[in-house]
Amino acid sequence: MQNQIKKDIHENMPRYIDMLSSLVAIPSISFDNFDQKYVLDSANTVKAMFEKAGLTNIQFLMPPSGRPSVYAESLTSPDKPTILLYAHHDVQPPMREALWDTPPFTATQKGDRLFGRGTADDKAGIITHLAALEQVRRELKSNGPNLKFIIEGEEESGSAGFEKILTEHAELLKSDAVIIADLGNFAKGTPSITTTLRGMSAINVTLRATKAPLHSGSWSGPIPDPAQALCRMIASLTDKDGKILIPHYEDDIIPPTKEELESYKSLGMTEEIFRNDGGVLEQVKLNVPEDEILLSLWRRPSIIVSTIESGSRVNAGNVLQDSAYARIGIRLAPGMDAVKCTDMLADFLKAQVPNNMEITIDKEGGANPFTTDTNHPFFKKMSEAMTDAYASPTKFIGCGASIPGAELFRNTLGNIPILLTGLEDPECNAHGENESLYLPDFESGIVAEALFFASIS
Repeated sequence: MQNQIKKDIHENMPRYIDMLSSLVAIPSISFDNFDQKYVLDSANTVKAMFEKAGLTNIQFLMPPSGRPSVYAESLTSPDKPTILLYAHHDVQPPMREALWDTPPFTATQKGDRLFGRGTADDKAGIITHLAALEQVRRELKSNGPNLKFIIEGEEESGSAGFEKILTEHAELLKSDAVIIADLGNFAKGTPSITTTLRGMSAINVTLRATKAPLHSGSWSGPIPDPAQALCRMIASLTDKDGKILIPHYEDDIIPPTKEELESYKSLGMTEEIFRNDGGVLEQVKLNVPEDEILLSLWRRPSIIVSTIESGSRVNAGNVLQDSAYARIGIRLAPGMDAVKCTDMLADFLKAQVPNNMEITIDKEGGANPFTTDTNHPFFKKMSEAMTDAYASPTKFIGCGASIPGAELFRNTLGNIPILLTGLEDPECNAHGENESLYLPDFESGIVAEALFFASIS
């Protein structure tokens, strides 16, 4: 049966790529300053795909934002295990469109990669679930597992309404396990199951000194410059190596186990690989030594200034700006609490304000870190299925990013296995320009999920 599944999937890959391309064509950006009609268009396209696949009980699960999650199911027997399949149909903005080599919302194949926004993150996850369902139905008929689908519509903007959806529909979503197809592989061709996620949060800081911009020749000197002041405040958050200086900020971190440390070491991460994958300039020194790269990424917090603004670069002049703004993001290690750490960051910055300038801090919603226990038999079966599909041993890895839904599923559905898989890789450039999907792994990912379904039936 395994060979037949592999053969059928290989023969159908052009169709699966076409299905993915039709989703990529929809600019379903779930941020308020973009046209939200495209998120609804994307949801309707997913709904149509579910209908064509013969799924039942198809419905929109609506959060307060109006960005639908799409639910559907394929139920076989109460005696079979029930797996909830998650992906998301919303995407990040294209960022700087001038830096794209291909149109961001036109899926374009170049060699063994498919370029376009959402190819890897996370519209390929949707097609993976559908294609695996199709194969297991063909091979097992009604003897396959019960499958439920939930495709979120606002993951990229923080999943603000997803908890409400899960709470209101907990009985509908009740399952024996969840597969979240929104992560990735440690490297191309290296199948990976993620066991830890960092949490995230962010604050928006505005520092103001005057009621309006002023002529720098007439007013600078006596009046403090908000831009310089904000830069000094931000610099006070970390030392020169990026270590966070907020007192007691890291007190609650759960250290990695001996087994996890050994697993990280076995992955063979080198500084050369990391620098090449990240496009780090040759002269730039990393904050950590080679043997701490994965620890820093997966098990330690970080602070990131994603935006800093005072005036306009295009219309720059000799002006003392009235204010300065920064968006400061935080990534949280396992054990840390998003609300607590966001409050600590805000309080620390307030204490650094010079000259009694006016400070405004708006806190964004966050997500807690996530860890999972891999002792459940489903992890062994998924690992075996991935090893077979990729013809390479499966690795258990961490991830420095966040999936808000992971902890929300656990809180709502109970302590069931949550398997974190996906099709990103170090070259995919998710969230950046020229996002792409490695097509051989797309095929292997579909095979792996189909083999997993067969193994638990």
